[in-house]
Amino acid sequence: MKTAAAAISISASIRVIGLLAILVSLVFVFDDPLARAELSAHQVMLVANANSPDSLMVAEHYALRRGISPQSIAKLDLPLADTMSREDYERRLVAPLRQAIIAQGLHKSIRVIVTVYGVPLRVAAPRLTDDEERWRRDAADRLGAARVRLEALERRAGAIARNSATAPAVAQAENPIAYERNIAFLLRIDEAVRDSAKRVGQLKPPADAPWSARLEAVVRDHQGVAGLSQLRHEFPRKGQESESDAATQMRAQQAEGLQLLLGSVALPIRDRRAELYRQVEQIYGVYGVFGLAAMELNQLSDEYADASVDSELSLLWWDRSLYATGWRRENPLHHAAKKSGGSRREIPVLMVSRLDAATADLASRLVDRAMEAERQGVAGTVYLDARGLPVKGPSDTYGRYDQSLRDLHQFVTQRTTYRSQLDNTEARFQRPGDAPDVALYAGWYRLRQYEDAFTFQPGAIGYHMASAEAVSLHGSEETGWCKNALDRGITATLGSVGEPYLDAFPEPLEFAALLLTGQYSLVESYYLTSRWVSWRMVLVGDPLYNPWKNNAAAKRSALTMFPLAPVAPSDQAFADPLLAKDDVKRVQSQSRIRLDAILRNQTRTGEAS
Repeated sequence: MKTAAAAISISASIRVIGLLAILVSLVFVFDDPLARAELSAHQVMLVANANSPDSLMVAEHYALRRGISPQSIAKLDLPLADTMSREDYERRLVAPLRQAIIAQGLHKSIRVIVTVYGVPLRVAAPRLTDDEERWRRDAADRLGAARVRLEALERRAGAIARNSATAPAVAQAENPIAYERNIAFLLRIDEAVRDSAKRVGQLKPPADAPWSARLEAVVRDHQGVAGLSQLRHEFPRKGQESESDAATQMRAQQAEGLQLLLGSVALPIRDRRAELYRQVEQIYGVYGVFGLAAMELNQLSDEYADASVDSELSLLWWDRSLYATGWRRENPLHHAAKKSGGSRREIPVLMVSRLDAATADLASRLVDRAMEAERQGVAGTVYLDARGLPVKGPSDTYGRYDQSLRDLHQFVTQRTTYRSQLDNTEARFQRPGDAPDVALYAGWYRLRQYEDAFTFQPGAIGYHMASAEAVSLHGSEETGWCKNALDRGITATLGSVGEPYLDAFPEPLEFAALLLTGQYSLVESYYLTSRWVSWRMVLVGDPLYNPWKNNAAAKRSALTMFPLAPVAPSDQAFADPLLAKDDVKRVQSQSRIRLDAILRNQTRTGEAS
């Protein structure tokens, strides 16, 4: 398992609005604590493979057991292999599934998609069209040229107002993907320019004059006339007159233009590319060129662009042009996700779970065992396999997840009547009989080698945090955790179809605590504690499964690991996806028109001055 500490820090902080803040200094509403969230059958849509009688059987069995209308089974012409191409995914899965939901008028009510045995498990990275490949090459050329200029600017900035002409060397940040590295590089250059401005600001006349002139030349090259305007606003020269209303309005317009450029304009740029880049460079400097090119390349990237079908289906209502398939996307249903403000409708994200196993019969039994556990409860012991790793700091993902296992042990011991057995060493539950009565399991770490130490009670839930433990659920030679736990009777599990990075897993304390209150179903607990969608994770089990709903193992008030108990996704506002998508496309179109007007006005103003 690879650590995602660097990815967390960059992904959490460097977003479009973060890029804006570099240049320009420009609550959650929770439910009644007594309210009870519960998904219902009318909020579920099933996806089955019409080419597999076994797939149809599993879907029909689930619909019958859960009281779901047979019309809510989308029987699609899908490949029989575990992996499908991106083209097949869009043409044979997404398009007909949307059509089936819309035709029944269910697009405003469906919250959950259930894929079943026979539906492909993975979607491959997309292939670029000829136009997209041409735009990608153009953006790459612009990015490369801008990088050379920015490195030169960094050296120039580092030499300003220093005793030595040589600036200290700064190491390039290591990040998993090119976009993250590009943004880290852009931040590094920005910091060098800001530092030079601070040094000049500390000088007294007349020593500051020559350095001020050199600083202005660097800032103009770096961030264009917008950066120069901001510099003069933040560091006014002695004796400089107060900023005029016209200058204030100009800066406000420059900030608006940058926000549109980095936040609302459709990418990649499809028309008048050369003109737009030329205007961007004049107004926002090489910084703007580099940032725009980096964002275009991210949109067109095939880097880490494969995913589980289920995670990708969370974005069922999102057209491919509306999000980058490379890497992963923040899950807006995660309990800590920032809610977007304003009145604009956001395209909703769906929750997706899978009824799958080595055979159709085993897949069907997932709902049978779930419903049995809902009637009789889940007996047994909680087994937690930590490694004794200390938490070395906020960015120590390994330490944080290991601590979460220890915290869950404490939570179970103090807040529930379950017995909890914690192994806090590098040893694992690995020998037959080590875990004879599993109600709940979470632990790590042995890679793709299931250890037959577990006997799962009816209704048992568990997952093993290691890479690619769900790479296959069917192969007879598959050694991963998920397939083998399903063979042995686990009722719900989760894992990854490829290297996910550790932070893709729900933190054990958060995930288990939500379930134990009985206030959240399996799929809700998963989506409230999973950071990413359009990624490599998969949840296997009945999404409606809620074994503690009639007899809570822990009180809702025990959820002190959250600032406030999260609102169940089924209780959160859900926009009409068709209207929301129209909103986004309309905003993108209007944003380009407004951006063009701002750039033309700023260009004329700059030429006149």
